[in-house]
Amino acid sequence: MTSKEKIIQGYIEFELLNGRSPHSVLELTKEIKIKEASFYKVFANLDKLKQAIPLLAIETTLARLDKDEQYSEFTSREKILSLYFTLFEELEHNRSYYLFKYVDLKEASSGFKDWSPFMDTMKGRIDEILNEAKLTEEIKDRPYIGEHYAKGYKLVFVYLFRVWLRDDSDGFSTTDAAIEKSINLSFDMLGVSPLDALIDFGKFALKTKVM
Repeated sequence: MTSKEKIIQGYIEFELLNGRSPHSVLELTKEIKIKEASFYKVFANLDKLKQAIPLLAIETTLARLDKDEQYSEFTSREKILSLYFTLFEELEHNRSYYLFKYVDLKEASSGFKDWSPFMDTMKGRIDEILNEAKLTEEIKDRPYIGEHYAKGYKLVFVYLFRVWLRDDSDGFSTTDAAIEKSINLSFDMLGVSPLDALIDFGKFALKTKVM
């Protein structure tokens, strides 16, 4: 276990055992038996530490995917499905912490202030995947909105995270079903839809001046 991982795990255990965040870096370091200076070699403050908890989950997820030789051969849809399935496997390692912090969350936007680095990292990978999907025409690159597709997956994650927090099914099968249905729906919507066909026909009709 690295110093970073030790501090993160110590912080999580502190919150769960004490029912609150440490009041200071000193209180935390005394609890986990490291020197305060050792903490500052890894994190600037407690806020940065709290951000590192979900960030480590997405970084570990991406590292696992990149080590999988088959992953690069997946379709874009399969890559995003694998991303979400693997991510929630990683989140399970600290499920007690996430339940403690977020299960009573009413407004998603108000409770995710510690998730900005996580969201940025996830969006970066999803942007890469969706750009591939546009090139392979798995999805349609629509004017004006095509560059904003990845932002929608933040909302998808928040929805799935809340499903997962409340999931009491064996093996989190409800979450697995939610991942599959939401990702497949998103790709179906981003692909060529009946609306696109109607727009294309309308353009053609105007061009031929038949209608």
